[in-house]
Formats: sequence, structure tokens, C-alpha cells
Amino acid sequence: MGDEKFDLFCPECNILVETDVIAKGSGGFTSSASNPIDEADADYHGDYYYISQCKRCNQPFLIKQSLYGIPGEFETITEESVLYPAESRIPIENLPTMIKSAYDQACRSFTASLFEPCVLMCRKSLEVVCKMHDANGNNLYQKLESLKKAEHIDQRLLNWSHEIRAIANDAAHESLSNIEKEDARDCLDLTEAILLYVYSLGSRFDNFKSRRENKNA
Repeated sequence: MGDEKFDLFCPECNILVETDVIAKGSGGFTSSASNPIDEADADYHGDYYYISQCKRCNQPFLIKQSLYGIPGEFETITEESVLYPAESRIPIENLPTMIKSAYDQACRSFTASLFEPCVLMCRKSLEVVCKMHDANGNNLYQKLESLKKAEHIDQRLLNWSHEIRAIANDAAHESLSNIEKEDARDCLDLTEAILLYVYSLGSRFDNFKSRRENKNA
């Protein structure tokens, strides 16, 4: 496929890599023209699909590239997304913007192999959860205990939260910091589970319960 390449995050190598395009196909193009005579001057949009491979481990990728243009004037890429391998993280519904921002930064840090910033942003996610639930205390330990006392989390989630807090404390002190990939991954997964429990599963259970009650009625 010539010199066509994409710089992508490889989940196997866990770094940003250069990938070589080995196949390309069109998903079809549509024009805004109302009749064929006007098509030469009408704007259009469409998609291309690429298959590429990581140059390090041969991990395959499927990329969708959406285009918009006007014949003879310009053509621009409006969107580019990796369809395979798919993002593995579970979408968290009802997540407040402030918490989503911190959590997304944790995910991006892990993707870039920045493991210390990843666990620090996991801690920040918990700090914002405490703030938004008016948890009491002079430090994060006390606020997490307050969160559990108010029944926003249970004992298991409290234990997980304290582990995230502890490893983030290590990351905050450069002389003690030695955050490995596995530790960052666990922090991210545990943070995800806590946020799912606090913000998504409760409303999903309420909807489930409501549907059951309506059926029984």
C-alpha cells in the first residue's frame, strides 16, 4: 500500500507505534447534489477503511476515516477512529463532568505508559467523588470513611479506595515512586468499578426495579 501509515496506540506493545497500511477500501461517498448535473460542484462526504499492522508485533488494526470535500477545491478528514481493537473500558453512565475529566486523564495516562500520573488521576477521581457527596474529613482517608458511613460505598469498595489512595501517595513522592504497569492497571480497573457502583449501577437498578413493578402491576 505504498507509504501509507498510521501512528496508533498498540495494546500489545502498550505504546504509541507506527503501523503500515496493508489494505484499503471505500465505504461509499454521497453528494449533496439534488441531481447528477450539479454533482461536480456539490459537497460530498464518505468513508475509507484501512487495515494496518503494528511494525513491532504485527497487531492488526481496522481504521475508519471520514472525509468531507468539494470537488476541485478541498478535501478534509472530519473523523478518524479505530474500530479494531475496540476500546475495552466500560462506559460509565451518569458520571459528573468533573469526575469524568479526571478519570479520562487517568485512562489517557495509562495509554501513554505514564503510570504515575495514571494513579494520581485515579486518586483525584476519588477526591472529586468525596467532594460531590459532601464527605467529611481533613484528608482523603477520613473522607473515604465518611463516604462509607453515608452508605455511598460498601466496605469492599472502601478497601479498594484506600489501596488507590495509598499507591497514589507513593506516586506523589518521587523518592518512593516505582509504579509499574500492573499497579496502574489495577488502580484504573478499581477506580472504574467504584465509579460504576456509585454513578451507574444504582440508577440501572432503579430502572430495573421500576420495570419489574410495572409488569407486576
